[in-house]
Amino acid sequence: MQVPDESKDLFTPEFKYYKAKNPPPDLSNVVDLLAESNHLDNICCISPHPTDLKPIAGLKPCHEWKVYQFSQYPGFFIIPNPFVEKYQYYWISRCLQDFPSDKSNETNLSALGAEKGCNFWTSFVGKNCQSISKDDPLRQLRWTTLGYHYNWTSKDYAEDNKAEFPRDVNCLAQYLAASLGFKHYKSEAAIINYYHTDSTLAGHTDHSEFDHSAPLFSISFGQTAVFLLGGKTKSVQPMAVYVRSGDICIMSGESRLAYHAVPKILPSSLPAIYSNASETSSISQISDVCSKHTVAPHAHIPNSDIQELSYKHEQKYLEDLASNQSLVVDTNLLLQQNSTCQQLDKEASCVDNPLIFYETYQLCIDEVNSRINSLMPGLNIEPFNRYLRSSRINLNIRQVLPHGVNSLHGVLSKPETT
Repeated sequence: MQVPDESKDLFTPEFKYYKAKNPPPDLSNVVDLLAESNHLDNICCISPHPTDLKPIAGLKPCHEWKVYQFSQYPGFFIIPNPFVEKYQYYWISRCLQDFPSDKSNETNLSALGAEKGCNFWTSFVGKNCQSISKDDPLRQLRWTTLGYHYNWTSKDYAEDNKAEFPRDVNCLAQYLAASLGFKHYKSEAAIINYYHTDSTLAGHTDHSEFDHSAPLFSISFGQTAVFLLGGKTKSVQPMAVYVRSGDICIMSGESRLAYHAVPKILPSSLPAIYSNASETSSISQISDVCSKHTVAPHAHIPNSDIQELSYKHEQKYLEDLASNQSLVVDTNLLLQQNSTCQQLDKEASCVDNPLIFYETYQLCIDEVNSRINSLMPGLNIEPFNRYLRSSRINLNIRQVLPHGVNSLHGVLSKPETT
């Protein structure tokens, strides 16, 4: 591989290209993991690691996941929508209904002086509208922070500015971490970003955490986005890839401090995971800018009763555990035969039985699963569909402290920045 010229910025021009509205960008070079014809030689599909952790409700058994690895961007992975049908709504409701109205959390509105805990969601639910309007107060909500609250001015965290981290979000991230072979992981901060079809996220790195060996999880809900991933400097040629509703991006290893951005949200009909055929057909086109570039939504499993799905999921876990075949899949499943696809074992700290490293998970998982399964049957999904017709939510979860350290007071120095 040719050594990049550190003085040359290859990232920003790509960001501006995909951000452009007139003329719109040609999206034919965007990696589409749902189109096999678009798979490249440097992309392979690898297997999750066996784990004896009890599954979190609403995720498919991890042996059914597809985990894509990119050899030119070591440590970066994408899991296309591993959620059981409809269960995305649980996390969407948390991000829109619960977290912004919790007074212990920060939002961009509270940072500007608005009263903490303002419930703009309740007001939106009561309106008779097909999608969120530009003058709706809820549209002004751009971010919410959980756990250690990120300071957007100083770009750091403070011990006296944090809230208790949500147990369900921590369990979700810990189960993902264990399934990818990371030995230690604890969620300590999260940023929820709210995008609309005119939104972008400029190129940046996430370097304020004190443990860069821990992975960063980025979970998308709603409209499809173009995600741009580069390297530790802007001199690395970035890759553009579609991220759809339910997709999970993992940044670890060499890619943990890589530049990344979201130059475009693709306006389209509501993803099939959120609506039936009649709902989808009634949605008007939001914008003509990228209408010819709409992206097919995820395929999804047939409708099934939620409680039956949960029961079957747990039974499968118990059967696998009893037969000592917990979530084992063929590690030779590759889209392309490429030796670089064997790098995962070198990049992640693997462990076949992470139970001793995830004690908090074991203490909380039954309570979390009970909450998820009790909320789902009565959840009114219609208001979430209205919001998501022109919006995207990104739940970004990270570990702040080194393993074994319980507060910022135990950290001797700030992490290196770029």
